[in-house]
Amino acid sequence: MAYPAEASPVRAEIDLWAPGKQAGHLRVPYSRDDSGWGTIGIPIVIVANGEGPTLLLTAGNHGDEYEGQVTLLRLARAIEPAALAGRVIILPAMHYPAALAGTRKSPLDGKDFNRCFPGNPRGSFAEVLAHYVDTHLLPLCDAQMDLHSGGTGMDIVPSAVGHVLDDAGYMTKSLAMADAFGAPITLLLEEVNAGPTLLAAAEARGVVALSSELGGIGRLNPRGLAVTERGVRNVMKHLGMLDGVPEGEGSRRMTVPDMRHYVFAPHDGIWEAADALGATVAEGALAGRLHRIEAPLEPALALPYGAGGLLWCTRGPGRCRAGDPVAVVARDL
Repeated sequence: MAYPAEASPVRAEIDLWAPGKQAGHLRVPYSRDDSGWGTIGIPIVIVANGEGPTLLLTAGNHGDEYEGQVTLLRLARAIEPAALAGRVIILPAMHYPAALAGTRKSPLDGKDFNRCFPGNPRGSFAEVLAHYVDTHLLPLCDAQMDLHSGGTGMDIVPSAVGHVLDDAGYMTKSLAMADAFGAPITLLLEEVNAGPTLLAAAEARGVVALSSELGGIGRLNPRGLAVTERGVRNVMKHLGMLDGVPEGEGSRRMTVPDMRHYVFAPHDGIWEAADALGATVAEGALAGRLHRIEAPLEPALALPYGAGGLLWCTRGPGRCRAGDPVAVVARDL
């Protein structure tokens, strides 16, 4: 069901159109037993100067992904209007309750925020916020980038991430922005349940958009942070918002085209990976072994790779559950 923009109960404390540098909150209603008119404030910074594109930069879509959050906090502090052509809207902790808790899902409603788009203004907290982003922020934008990493559960080679779409013109612009970002890999991903994501919402509105995966396993990865900080400024240079040209050595274009490139755990257990992240692997080779502590005399289950290529993503924690991806392989585009 589609809802009009004016239906959103979220209110911005700052003027989305004003020039200069502003910091404030998006006030999302959150009624409690002891506060019927309670709200939760989502931090927002807008820097605007003269003519130019509007770029929406978001991090903390999942609260346990840190490279993007730190990058956007640093950018918000450092960037001044005089250095900018256009407008940048920065949400460094977009799903603020999850960012405070350091969790993927919301501690308020149990929702995965990146599976709530295009949202619902009459729904739970995450759905109301997703609806506001989709109906009030995305329509302002020429470009958008949502900064992710592997969170607690996965470790991933730093990458800019997009989807394969039928619109050739859009794909050209998206890939150009990904090349400018300059991560080691630009990945076109056949994603598990991609439809309700912010990236898909931006694509549906014709906003040139990218996601990313920039590290993981619940830490702030120095390599991923460096790639993210350089990449965000590269995108702004690519769009003509900052002076200079994008820096870096280029990006390897790869794809995860189908589910054969995933290895899923068939039962609970302890995952013993056969290869390190970033290794070159072969179809049919051993991906790893799954150990069952409840069956001490039973041999560990050996799982093969369903496709060959680069080991792009690995399981972070040793313990996994049935259905978890324990390895994801990418191949050259």
